[in-house]
Amino acid sequence: MALENSPDAQTFLTTHKKRKSRTVLLIPGIFDRGTSLLKMQHELAADGFDAHYIHLRYNSGWHGMEHLSSQLLAKLEHIVEKDTTCTLVGFSMGGIVARYYLQALQGIHRVHKFISISSPHYGSYWASFLPYKGGKQLRVGSDFLRKLNHGLKMLESTQPVSIWTRYDITIMPHSSAILGLGTTYEVPVILHRMMPMSRKVISVLKRELELGMA
Repeated sequence: MALENSPDAQTFLTTHKKRKSRTVLLIPGIFDRGTSLLKMQHELAADGFDAHYIHLRYNSGWHGMEHLSSQLLAKLEHIVEKDTTCTLVGFSMGGIVARYYLQALQGIHRVHKFISISSPHYGSYWASFLPYKGGKQLRVGSDFLRKLNHGLKMLESTQPVSIWTRYDITIMPHSSAILGLGTTYEVPVILHRMMPMSRKVISVLKRELELGMA
């Protein structure tokens, strides 16, 4: 896993100055059926953002985060103009998919803002019930997350934001959704699946997107 010590990644950071675009890629969570981020997409579009709902194949995580992040890379390169950067918004597992793209696939130079919503940055106990590769990667104390978090500082250039709720019974422990870098918002939403549809969450998201354009 090539993280913050990658010479290529550092070269991109220091030599590629790109224009910030209003393009936003919305990355859904596990078992997404194509509807969880629609409200968010529509509201961002109404505010002048070019919001794209990124649909990933095998979103159970069966083949691991690497497989999903590679799809994200391909879709981003197709959507985002080469001389610009974009914003990544990841809900739940989508935030981990985004992080692997940023930290291990040299995506850091293509993104000026990263926002995670209820993402298990430090794992979730519920992932222990998923016996396949992606589930094992999302478990508390997994080697995958340990390596990813070892390179956490690499995300500083993306002005990271993590949004979480203490009422979330999917991300356990709740504190796992706090990235530990950048800005953190706690919102009083009662269910994990309601987070991306919450008016308060979307309001925070819009504000942070505008700040990211400054």
